[in-house]
Amino acid sequence: MSEKPIAFEECCDEILAGFVRSDFCKADDAFETMCARYMGLIATISSKYRYCSEGYELSDFMQEGLIGLLSACKSFDSNGGTSFKNFAMLCVENRFRSILRHLNSKAKIPTNNIIPIDETESYLEDFNAMNMQETLESKEYIKSVYQKIEKTLSPLEKSVLSLYLSGYSYKQCATALDVTEKAVDNALCRIRKKLSK
Repeated sequence: MSEKPIAFEECCDEILAGFVRSDFCKADDAFETMCARYMGLIATISSKYRYCSEGYELSDFMQEGLIGLLSACKSFDSNGGTSFKNFAMLCVENRFRSILRHLNSKAKIPTNNIIPIDETESYLEDFNAMNMQETLESKEYIKSVYQKIEKTLSPLEKSVLSLYLSGYSYKQCATALDVTEKAVDNALCRIRKKLSK
């Protein structure tokens, strides 16, 4: 008797996040469904950050946002008392803030370049203008990053990456994982080497 296929579109966010977090054979399909579901919200958040970060375009922020979404799927705890949507958007925002902190350490960004959230709708036209090819390329890129993470990182490295992408400091990562800050730093160095190959 053949197994009934799962209708991912009908699953709630929490169940999809569980599929992505597990070793479920269709985790990639579950994450693709989650990406499609959250693409618009990520674009909205992206548009308010992209004008205050020289060298980053909307597509860069979209990719970073999808990495934040993956991090949310991997670290979401349904017993935490918050909805997945709120948690995911916090992870995405933290990812973008991390980018800005990194850029600010190199050069000071004028605050008048930040676009208020109530003006973001006019900037969504760029996202809506993305052609199908760009959308498919983004999905393929995220899928390849996800597969690389799953295949090459150790359990500790995956945990460190998930916490770090969620906005945790080295000290907070070390405390959460009961390791030293040096172990967190070493894990992040290994992660960068593995993912840059």
